Amino acid sequence: MKEYLKRMLYEALTRHNYFPNQKSNIGELPPCLSTRQLTPEVAEELAALAESRDRRLCGYDVAIYNATRYNNAFRELSLVHPKAHSLLSKHINDNWENIEYIKNNTQSIIKPEQHEDGRIIVMNYEDPIEKTTRTLTSSFSKRFQVRADISNCFNSIYSHAISWGLVGFEYAKANREHQLWFNEIDKYQRKCKRNETQGIPIGPATSSISVEIVLGKVDEVLNNEGFQYHRYVDDYNCYCETNEDAHRFVRVLGKALSKYKLALNLQKTEIIEHPVPDQDSWVLNLLGNLPSRLSNAHQHEPMLTDLEAITFINHALNVNKQTPDGSVLKYAIQLIINFLDESAYTSVYRSILNLSWHYPILIPYLDTLLEHANIPEEEIKEHLNKLIIENSQYRRSDGICWPLYILSKRAIAVDTEIINAVIKSEDCVGITILNSMIPVKDTVIEFAQTVIDSNDYYTKDSYWLLLYQLYKENAIADAYSDGVFDVLRQHNVDFLPADDAETIAEKECGNIQGQLMFGDIVIPDLLQSNQTSQ
Repeated sequence: MKEYLKRMLYEALTRHNYFPNQKSNIGELPPCLSTRQLTPEVAEELAALAESRDRRLCGYDVAIYNATRYNNAFRELSLVHPKAHSLLSKHINDNWENIEYIKNNTQSIIKPEQHEDGRIIVMNYEDPIEKTTRTLTSSFSKRFQVRADISNCFNSIYSHAISWGLVGFEYAKANREHQLWFNEIDKYQRKCKRNETQGIPIGPATSSISVEIVLGKVDEVLNNEGFQYHRYVDDYNCYCETNEDAHRFVRVLGKALSKYKLALNLQKTEIIEHPVPDQDSWVLNLLGNLPSRLSNAHQHEPMLTDLEAITFINHALNVNKQTPDGSVLKYAIQLIINFLDESAYTSVYRSILNLSWHYPILIPYLDTLLEHANIPEEEIKEHLNKLIIENSQYRRSDGICWPLYILSKRAIAVDTEIINAVIKSEDCVGITILNSMIPVKDTVIEFAQTVIDSNDYYTKDSYWLLLYQLYKENAIADAYSDGVFDVLRQHNVDFLPADDAETIAEKECGNIQGQLMFGDIVIPDLLQSNQTSQ
């Protein structure tokens, strides 16, 4: 069973938690993008490839996916180069017995654990009852609550701090010149992002593991001081008996973070006197304005009518204007989208469509609503085309990619105007999805060739996904000639795979899982580089 669980870890790192994919419901990227075909065996081959001296010195750059937030500011998610990601994933897997202690951190709410879909890191809204129970238990007899947040956490992680977290400051610094396992994690984490020591990619589970290693050491300091708190990634909630203890928590936390080159976000750090509700006021406002039957819904309870749904969305819009620091509209839609009467989908679609123009974070919900809404195809095309053109101007990746995915899913062709707008945006993921939708790829190939002609590693790395997909189709030559794309193509890895496509490598994953379920076995060299897809 131990070998089986370790195998599941390796598959999670390579197949399920490689690209940004940590949301519990609608993912960050459209579901047409997948890394399920990059199996541990493929990653092993990639990791074994020799690197040139220049590559060893400069590392690899990432392809950026600009995810818009509630205020339309970007959050840069990263699609790490497959060579760099394979090296880091392999090293974490090989040394997991020295790292897996992070699973036992009772103060951390989001930590590595196996989920049914294969992932080990899933960010979700907590179960309300579980959250309330923990909050009420922790806050009993406490007069003050501290809410604290780390400033720009992932982008501020100092790579050497990962080694400090694993083996301690003194030992890590005394052995920093040696090729020891903890230094190699630091090295491979840096390799994912230009060999830079400041900041790690946002998106893959490998980065979440690095954050848990560092913040786990901060948690040890807080635990030793006797504080009662919990941490949701980089957000802290602490309950204190006195105002002095609350201020002391802020001081101790700030000092502990500074040792690892991190800092508190002072704008999001506050001390609150109890009693207060265990949920934010905007959440209570929304829940209080839901039709009462949804609070205790039964199987045959009437679903929401179009008037009820639209009224609730309008109310949420008012709450959103009063609460600029919360994803109010997104949360509101999640509350009602599974409780709509069949006749309500069309009206709700039109409402969310209008809001999506102003808040691209809502566009993914259009896909769900269109499964039931009665909207003519030409109207869908017109709506989504306008969204693509608008978001292409600002290079909002989600505002480009999700409409393209919805069009592709419904086999709606894209016009020349859309093709030109997406290519002009220079958005890697958007152009890659577009490439999968159009029969004549001349303009995409022309753009890709300008990237290749730059003859700059980092420029090419920032479009590695597009360059590989075109190479896989034999549309362009290998942009690197380092063997990485060859290994991927030999195993028929497709990052936009058809739903019914299964490579030999994927099938072998199923075989290995089945064998490991019934006892420890020695995993043979299952894949040869000349294997092709069935």
